[in-house]
Amino acid sequence: MDSYIKKVSLVKGSGRYGNIQKALELIKPDLEAIRSKKEILIKPNLTATNNEAANTHREAVEAVIDFLLDNFNELRRSQFTILEGSGSAHYEKTSTREVFEKFGYFDLVKKYDNVRIECIEDHPDYSEHTIMSIAGPEKIRIVKRLSAFDFRISVGVPKTHNYAIATFGIKNMAGLIKQEDKSLLHGLRTPNAPNSKTIFTYIPTSAIAWMRRRSPGLVNFLFKKSMAYIKSTKVIHRNVVSLAKLTWPDLVVLDAFHCMDGNGPVDGFPVKLEAAVASTDALKADGVGARLMGLQPEDIGYLYYLYKEGMGDYSINGMVGYPISDVGRNFMMHPTYNIQKNWNLA
Repeated sequence: MDSYIKKVSLVKGSGRYGNIQKALELIKPDLEAIRSKKEILIKPNLTATNNEAANTHREAVEAVIDFLLDNFNELRRSQFTILEGSGSAHYEKTSTREVFEKFGYFDLVKKYDNVRIECIEDHPDYSEHTIMSIAGPEKIRIVKRLSAFDFRISVGVPKTHNYAIATFGIKNMAGLIKQEDKSLLHGLRTPNAPNSKTIFTYIPTSAIAWMRRRSPGLVNFLFKKSMAYIKSTKVIHRNVVSLAKLTWPDLVVLDAFHCMDGNGPVDGFPVKLEAAVASTDALKADGVGARLMGLQPEDIGYLYYLYKEGMGDYSINGMVGYPISDVGRNFMMHPTYNIQKNWNLA
């Protein structure tokens, strides 16, 4: 007997909430395992402090919670935790809690008795894991709270990225890295190799984040000239793979009502696709996300490596709903895409 092929759904419609509900309905048989789960993580993407188009909309998370509560009665006795660490909040000297407040997430706590919000800054305990910098091995810290969840849901937005070509549901889990360590995922900050000079040796990460908000063209120009940046666009894909094995989501929901192209993942332009994607195979969901942007999943290093390592299947086998040709379009890539696309070159 052939092994079961997990479904991946693609829905298009006039409302974000309805799209996500329909996308989940189409894969409902694959969600049966959630019935017995008691501690459920919902990981949104709140990378931006001001740009709503860069973040997971509160309504997207609401649609996921409503669908699960309405279709799996057992979950009314379970605990849902919305957990995030906003990188931009850290670099801009504010907090994830302020980002949650600004974008209306605490309304969900008021609506549901079994939903709470937690911020990465609230947790003191982390586990160390080895990744690579452009100068050699490094350690990142991942919040230990992650181990308490028996089901993990990533609710992301398809966006271009300034290092890794694009980001969807799998890479969204990087928000669980300790705030001070987030730049390590990119391979650039190298405290354990102090003689290795990078752009961050001379310009603090917070200053670069500030400059990117105000003069992205200048920052992109500087990065194109930086050998450290060029090397980092190769290192990051292996690091995302290492991270993904520790933080793998059991369900990915992509809110593609508005996506982002150009200077993603924070400062790009909103692209209105009016779509949603869902799958319990995270790689399938992200593969559809890539195709919606005019890319192939094998164009993106971390997706390719995860597929080769057997972490999932990014083919369109088991796809239900709309065909990609009816929904997707060719996105404008990040200005540094011509560098990023060479991730597989030595």
